[in-house]
Amino acid sequence: MFIQSETDSKFVVLDQIYDIQSDAIKGRKTFDHSPAYLAIEACAQLGAFHIRFDIGFCRHVFLINVKAFNLCPSKSLNGQYIITGNCLSRSSDAFLYAIQLISNAERSAYKGNFLFGVADYDERFDQHQLSEHYQNLFSDLYVADFVSPKPKGVISNALQKNIGMIDV
Repeated sequence: MFIQSETDSKFVVLDQIYDIQSDAIKGRKTFDHSPAYLAIEACAQLGAFHIRFDIGFCRHVFLINVKAFNLCPSKSLNGQYIITGNCLSRSSDAFLYAIQLISNAERSAYKGNFLFGVADYDERFDQHQLSEHYQNLFSDLYVADFVSPKPKGVISNALQKNIGMIDV
């Protein structure tokens, strides 16, 4: 059973998703003397949102592995960072992304490879609640002038309106 509470939205680390393409996504996160693991979480969330968007929010997405992320665990992050993700490879059940976190203030970039899995919704992961939940989160995070290409699969009218795909 999926239980949604007010604290669920606090687990979303990203501040904004502002560009989405067929094989790439960009977002922003402002950190306030935050631990390094939140940078990894923000990168993972960005990649997972890209996959969910690409497959029409119709399957469950989860992180399998992070390889070679070059951020020191004791590093404290402060300021605004741009996060970019590029899909390097994909199959029906797995996606590999190169994701980087870029700080202009620090003149640095942290990057790694993130492997995601996708699985059909089932009795443990309720499709109706989770699909709607992630569509709503995406709708709240996404701010842009255009989307190219248009998403595959079913997507809510509220989300389509928010990203300019339908007129109201």
